[in-house]
Amino acid sequence: MKRENEIPAAASFMAPYAFPSSETAGRRYPEPPHPYRQPFQRDRDRIIHCAAFRRLSEKMQVFTAEFGNYHRTRLTHTLEVSCIARTIGRALLLNEDLIEAAALLHDIGHSPFGHAGEAALNTLLQDCGGFEHNAQALRIVEKLVRRYVNFPGLNLSKEILDGQSYKMTKQGVPLLEIQTADIADSIAYDTHDVDDAVEIGLLTAGQLIQTPLWKRSVKRVRQLFSGLDDTELCRAVIRDLIEIQVSDVLTASAIRLEGISSHSEARRTMMIAPSADIAGQKKEMEQFLLENVYRHPSVMLHRRRVAEWIETIFDFYVSQPDRLPVSYLPIVHIEGIKRAAGDFTADQTDRTLRAELLRYKNGFGKPLSPKNPL
Repeated sequence: MKRENEIPAAASFMAPYAFPSSETAGRRYPEPPHPYRQPFQRDRDRIIHCAAFRRLSEKMQVFTAEFGNYHRTRLTHTLEVSCIARTIGRALLLNEDLIEAAALLHDIGHSPFGHAGEAALNTLLQDCGGFEHNAQALRIVEKLVRRYVNFPGLNLSKEILDGQSYKMTKQGVPLLEIQTADIADSIAYDTHDVDDAVEIGLLTAGQLIQTPLWKRSVKRVRQLFSGLDDTELCRAVIRDLIEIQVSDVLTASAIRLEGISSHSEARRTMMIAPSADIAGQKKEMEQFLLENVYRHPSVMLHRRRVAEWIETIFDFYVSQPDRLPVSYLPIVHIEGIKRAAGDFTADQTDRTLRAELLRYKNGFGKPLSPKNPL
């Protein structure tokens, strides 16, 4: 029988430095090839159909529902990352299936309430390994998902798992396709966190003009359009920020890739990256966001509140493991109650964690879900 990694590459027009699907190292648990899907297409489909992926729709990116209904969730951010990554990958003739799967996976391990929830869980789990969303993503797709008869997890291709591991360690040089998903993530959150903060009133154009990247885009937009009011200008600049960064990555990366004849040769150094000029301006923008958005008093107040919520639910299940849904009991037996309580808490969405809090205050009636399957 033909092995999956022997399927001919569907995209024969890929550049020589792209990673061909036919060279995949395969899966931990061997599977027969699919009749009409390449390996990384199967990975993408498994990720999208995973319950942990669906839950991203109700997990915050930066702002919770109290701030309105305009801003991104963790799912819409993920879809925007995938969109930007595929654009870059197609322009550079890379393996678009591999890029898409890596982009869709990258945030699947996030807890409720984003990085605030992650920090709280990391504190609570310090004596048993801590909590980090990239590591949790691997834990979900390699172990926690129980939807297949023949193996635990999703049994994803090694290249996808290695790409997620790189996000944890930042060691070595990953495949160009993984680099592409990584830079797309940076472009997305730099731009869209600004967009969300402006729309909900945490930032103004007057503040943003301090940053060179915003100033650069304002100049470009004013050359194209005249008579824009502040709202129109901001929205045009947000769109242009993506265009500036993507175009710059494509130009700078194409220069680095000149003469590269294989995907192994391309891994000598990071290739898919902005120019030094834009990289410096992105760094300034990220520092500005840290000081003016991520550390905004209203955001910090919410972070403290979230930490208390998560600690309450976590401590309850640590003290009463029999109240956990039955699907978490194997984790209790193998890895201990703290890790099981951490997995349960991390699996919640913003909404279901609030529901757990309400149940806690009411003395806990029926479990929120008797199985809560992944």
